[in-house]
Amino acid sequence: MLRAYMVDSLTVIFDEGHDSWGEPLAPLEVNMKAYVDWKSHLIRNLAGEQVVSRGIASLIYSRKLTHKDLIYDINGDGIKYAILDVREGKDFSYNHQEIHLA
Repeated sequence: MLRAYMVDSLTVIFDEGHDSWGEPLAPLEVNMKAYVDWKSHLIRNLAGEQVVSRGIASLIYSRKLTHKDLIYDINGDGIKYAILDVREGKDFSYNHQEIHLA
């Protein structure tokens, strides 16, 4: 049922970490469908500070997102959004993540 609401297209830029010499590996870019709710929310970031999230992107994932990854180009806007918080979805029959965007 959740797939019916996935009307927004976006690109996820996965952080691949570093190689054995400490050099960053090339990031992996994956195009996905998502549902983006553009309501602001007051949440806590990794440092425990209260910050304002611009919106929540709900994604059905094949690979879980982390705070090091980026969301890019939602519906062709060309903006990179940092990930403030990652939460597991609690409803619907699919495993999904709710990503709070900066």
